[in-house]
Amino acid sequence: MIVVRHLNESWSQRILWLLDEVQAPYKVAFYQRDARTNLAPVELREIHRKSPVITEGDRVIAESGAIID
Repeated sequence: MIVVRHLNESWSQRILWLLDEVQAPYKVAFYQRDARTNLAPVELREIHRKSPVITEGDRVIAESGAIID
């Protein structure tokens, strides 16, 4: 199953809309930016340095344009 690594204040909302439109099953993992630095949390940066990120098994795809393609 696709897991959308949803970082607040990022383009990942576009990915959620797309998956809803094509009726693809997915789960959402929510991440919050650091209030002081505005950076993604370490747990998300360990998966990939860019956001949004989706994972499916061992596959990792980052950035909304690449995910949409």
